Amino acid sequence: MAFSGNLEDLSIVDVIQLIHTTRKTGTLKVEGRKGDISIAFNDGFMVGAIHYQQGARIGKILVEAGVITEEARNKGLKIQAEAGDKRKPLIATLLENGLADSNAAYLALETLIELSIVEILTWKKGTFTLQIDEILVCDEFRYFPDNLNEQMALPTEHLLMDALRIFDEKMRDGLLKMEEDSAEEPPTSATPPESIETPVGSNISLSAEDLGLDNLDGLKPKLPAFHEALKDQPSSGTLQTPEFNEIIKKATARLQKTVNLPETSLVFLETVGKFFQRALTLVIWENELVAERGIGINTIRESGPGPVMGFRIPRSKGTVFDSVIENGLLFYGKTEDELLRKELYPAIGSPKDATVLLLPLKLGKRVVAIVYADFAEQPASEIQITRLENFAEYASMVIESAMIKKNLATENS
Repeated sequence: MAFSGNLEDLSIVDVIQLIHTTRKTGTLKVEGRKGDISIAFNDGFMVGAIHYQQGARIGKILVEAGVITEEARNKGLKIQAEAGDKRKPLIATLLENGLADSNAAYLALETLIELSIVEILTWKKGTFTLQIDEILVCDEFRYFPDNLNEQMALPTEHLLMDALRIFDEKMRDGLLKMEEDSAEEPPTSATPPESIETPVGSNISLSAEDLGLDNLDGLKPKLPAFHEALKDQPSSGTLQTPEFNEIIKKATARLQKTVNLPETSLVFLETVGKFFQRALTLVIWENELVAERGIGINTIRESGPGPVMGFRIPRSKGTVFDSVIENGLLFYGKTEDELLRKELYPAIGSPKDATVLLLPLKLGKRVVAIVYADFAEQPASEIQITRLENFAEYASMVIESAMIKKNLATENS
């Protein structure tokens, strides 16, 4: 599944740092009013870029730097044209045919990536999509020959710091200016093809403490008087896009400050609770789901998350919950699922409308928690599910980053 968002919600610096920390492989495509820029990552390291400006091309950069001649570039282009299905990126073609050396290629690639990041830093608006496990094949980049993979994997933090330094210097000297505000929206790309996420994080062990269940055996189920909880809940209504976007933007900023799964899941729960009458976090633990905190269930909605509820729901094959856990994909719609009717609703009460949301939080491929949400006694409202799904993907990457940092700290202590 792709990780997508808006530059207004999450800066390109934060996006790149998150991709690096979680060691993702894929192509980050950033779209703005000026055009598209793509940056390729391999295991969190930058391996290439495509810039919309014709002047920012590997061949042109090498020629202008005096590393290769125009003749050498043209020869490389000719070899490419004659290669047919075996066509390789220009830089790989130059290297394999002795028309450029690896040090020059490294510097040219570094320059191209820095130019790309500096350009994006001037954009006030735009969208980004990380297609995980997908590396675009084009004349500008692709995986390099096997014996060059290590050399061509550029250090992300080093490149990011250099790009920020170049940006600051050019802004100071008046050589760059920020993109002007405009009522136009950035171009919308076609829906990207589905991709399969790498199993990064799937080998990270999770303890009950990591999941916020360190007192699991001591938890006493706190079932709500649901007939009271369902009454007189003020309607959230259908939020307009600007209001919806502002909620997601603030929640994204909060997520960046979280350091563990319980903190992340709490922000996640509170955000979902802005759009639904009731919301509940269910933590996946062995063969059951453990009810954590809820909104609008054992307390009134406006008071925020209530205390840990602690009741347990056994996992069962063939249920909507099992589908979300196994596939890692959200569910939103009407359902008369047996697990809801027999296990969840006796504990929290049945909503008037059968439309529910099951939104997974993941660590790599593994679903570690699900936020359940419904409209209680209110009719179902229009919800921007795609934006919530993107928010969930970002929250999952934040969790993965926090767990990786925790494990590294443990190993180094």
